[in-house]
Amino acid sequence: MKKLFTMLAALTVCSLFADVKLADIFCDHMVLQRDVKVPIHGTAAPNEKITVTFNGQTVSTTADAKGRWTAFLAPMSANKKGQILKAAGAKNSAAIANVLIGDVWLCGGQSNMAMNMWTNNPRWRATDGNKHVAEGRTDFIRFVTVPTKISPLPFDGKIQLKWIMANGNNAVSLSATAFYFGQEMFKALDVPIGLVVSCWSGSRIEPWIPPVGFDSVPALKNTAFEVNAKIPGTPEYKQINTQITSIYEKWLAAFKKAVAENTPRPTPPAYPKAAVPYPGLQYPTMAYNRMIYPLLPFAVKGAIWYQGCSNLGDGANYFYKLQALTNGWRKVFDNPDMPFYIVQLAPYTYPSPYALPLIWETQQKFANAAKNVKLAIINDIGDFKDIHPHNKKDVGKRLSLLALKYTHGKTALKADSPQLTSFEVKDGKFILKFKHVEKWLLNGKDDNFELADIRGNWERAKFEVKGTDIIVSSDKVKSPSSLRYMWHQHNRGNLWNEAGLPLGAFRCEQKIDTDNFAKSISENTSLIYECDLKTATQADGSIKYIQDNSAKFTGKVKKIIYYIELVNKKGDKDFAFIMMDAFTGDVRKIGVPVIKSGFSFAGKVKNLKVITNSKNIKTQSADEGRIEFWPKNYKNTNEAKIPGANNNVFDFGDTPVAGGNYGSMQIHNPTLKETIFAFNGFVKKDHDLGLGNQKKGHPDWTFAGNSNTYSKAILKVYAE
Repeated sequence: MKKLFTMLAALTVCSLFADVKLADIFCDHMVLQRDVKVPIHGTAAPNEKITVTFNGQTVSTTADAKGRWTAFLAPMSANKKGQILKAAGAKNSAAIANVLIGDVWLCGGQSNMAMNMWTNNPRWRATDGNKHVAEGRTDFIRFVTVPTKISPLPFDGKIQLKWIMANGNNAVSLSATAFYFGQEMFKALDVPIGLVVSCWSGSRIEPWIPPVGFDSVPALKNTAFEVNAKIPGTPEYKQINTQITSIYEKWLAAFKKAVAENTPRPTPPAYPKAAVPYPGLQYPTMAYNRMIYPLLPFAVKGAIWYQGCSNLGDGANYFYKLQALTNGWRKVFDNPDMPFYIVQLAPYTYPSPYALPLIWETQQKFANAAKNVKLAIINDIGDFKDIHPHNKKDVGKRLSLLALKYTHGKTALKADSPQLTSFEVKDGKFILKFKHVEKWLLNGKDDNFELADIRGNWERAKFEVKGTDIIVSSDKVKSPSSLRYMWHQHNRGNLWNEAGLPLGAFRCEQKIDTDNFAKSISENTSLIYECDLKTATQADGSIKYIQDNSAKFTGKVKKIIYYIELVNKKGDKDFAFIMMDAFTGDVRKIGVPVIKSGFSFAGKVKNLKVITNSKNIKTQSADEGRIEFWPKNYKNTNEAKIPGANNNVFDFGDTPVAGGNYGSMQIHNPTLKETIFAFNGFVKKDHDLGLGNQKKGHPDWTFAGNSNTYSKAILKVYAE
């Protein structure tokens, strides 16, 4: 009977305690952030008064109508002594033990952040991770790993978190990148370190971005609309509801009419895309909703981020997603200056050898442009056959150097990799100047430099060091125009500064003189076609060229150059040379794709280069462009899923259809969301014609019917 009474008493106490709860992130052995106002939150009975006590402070708050409450502790100094944090209501309380005060870091990303210190799988563990765990035992590094689950809406339920002290073999399960980062931070600062690991192998960046992050970046406005349209109460949600109501009311009226008249019933319409819930992990906000939102509000020092492999195809558009992530996390963590330290991807064998350098460039560009963001370069420790470098010790070390220097003011530390600051071309050589280097270190042969002439023909180059300058030249390129360093996924970094930090990928190009470029084209390539775009295409689907030298060209096409010259009625001339690697070896298939050409092509083109005097487009070089050459009709649905394309207009993400003869000859730079050149409507009297995006209407000039605004419109096609 006594035992039964004791059990009943315990159940009664537990039921009372259940009324006041701390959020799951607040549990035994945790670390609270020092030197800032610290939110403590949880649930209780609606409108119940809650008192929080910790570290000599007592603060009170009141639960809202839904029972949610947040109290704020005043800023506190670091403290290694474990203390009890208690939240008490009118009749019951909740408490956690052994709470320290120090620095808390959010550790996010995909599999390279998730890789453990040690497992039985030799492909999924840090080098000597078990040894380093044993050597690094301490009560003052604590970590919590958020379970990998998704939610289509912000999740308010239980997520089952547990803070663990890294004082034994339990740390083998910790993210290796986070472990080494935390070890270095603790050694340097001697304050408790908390590591909140929220990552998921294979995840894209979009699932981690909160709605406010998408809202903050104009380039992502289409995604922002889709995200908000799924969240009850938002203006976008209401807008879609109105649209759905209208669609289904019309269908219901038609349905009732069909039933009354005994005719075939109309098929129910599909939901608008923006109204359909996201189906899985890789969609916007899906990881954030379940793996970040339940932590909030929560105070952190900053974030380390190791991700990008799954967004490799985004290229330069990854910049905007990094911007949305940092903006969003800073907003939801109420930390406007929240530091972000990003790991640049390591060399690896991806399907496209040039996709990785473009991500490298984008990560560096973002780190240079954004406030309180720095990049840890690791191009010297990758494995071409393993996407997960096992040397996570150097990764954590380089992240910690940046954090110690830029967040903790240890300015004497050498934490930055060298970066190009300026260049000049003199006597056929590129002279490069850098910051963050006092002495260059080289290990073995360095063949990572390349030079190209004005037409973009790349050759391996040699270099010499003069002080902190690097001089690059090539016997095969007498008049270099462009330079690139580590512009291939199988280049391994082997140029370091005196601190052993590697030089990252970069490229540069001197300003091109259009007259010299035109001269180089005429001397080194063959003119294949010339036509007057105002009159060349015929009603029968053929084309009349001023010159057709295709029969004279022998061999296989390696490069294609399109020259467009547009003269308006005032006599103003806009021109553009558009050069790219050949997308076909057949010279007969590089002209205007009219019906009788038998030619249709849509897809990527490599090594796009544009030289122009037009104010509507940019002189530019890009690893990839896109062409849409087809003789028939097309629709504006982005079936190829080109990043950044808009399903609501005709642009660089259009899709050809089987019928019609409208025709399209378009060249795009999707990264810049730019139509470089467009010639459409082959059978129309007034064709669609333009350089750059059309300012009003469809960006690719579809239905513009504006060729009559030009007194002259010449196209020349060259091959090399």
